[in-house]
Amino acid sequence: MDHDQNLLVQAEMLTLLDGIPASLMDEHPLQFMLHLDQVRLKASQHHLKALHDLVCACESELQKTLETGGGVTVAKAYLTAMRETLDCGPLDAQMSEAMMANVALRLGGQP
Repeated sequence: MDHDQNLLVQAEMLTLLDGIPASLMDEHPLQFMLHLDQVRLKASQHHLKALHDLVCACESELQKTLETGGGVTVAKAYLTAMRETLDCGPLDAQMSEAMMANVALRLGGQP
């Protein structure tokens, strides 16, 4: 039963993520952030801590790009990492940190 429930949650979350094109960040940043907030709330409801933490980190990084640009690059990196967390199953705190470090490397920074 848990496996079936996990598959339903995974499908729901992937549908939400697939509904957020990274290009929306440049075209309609407020709409992108609202969609991202919906993912964060659902991740919290389903106790998907790694996904929740990635969404929070993404929101924080995107706030920095609103004035300088580059939001699409940040959005793409984080959306990819968010999808990957759903393929991994439950993640502990160390794996969550590893996923965040992976995103930092994709963006050309230091973990």
